[in-house]
Amino acid sequence: METTVLGVLKKACDLVGSGQSLGIIEAISSLREEASGRTRDLAYYAVLETAMVSRGDASLAMLAGGDRTETAIELLQSTIRRIRAALH
Repeated sequence: METTVLGVLKKACDLVGSGQSLGIIEAISSLREEASGRTRDLAYYAVLETAMVSRGDASLAMLAGGDRTETAIELLQSTIRRIRAALH
C-alpha cells in the first residue's frame, strides 16, 4: 500500500524531529521506498505552499537546512493541519 501525501508529511516530521534527517527535503526524499515520486513531489509542493502563505517567501535553503529543526517541524505540522482542514 502506497503512502499518501499526509503520510509522507507525518513521516518526514518524525524523521526531522528524531534527527534522522537534517531538513524537510532530505526527509521527504528518504521515503523513496514508501511513496512514489509523484506523492513526494506533492508533499514538497504542499510544504512550499504553506511556507509561502504563512511566511511570505519560501526558499529551498529553508527547506533543506538542518540548523532550524524546530522551524522545519513547525512547517511540516502546519502543512499537515492545513491539508486536514481542507479535507473536512
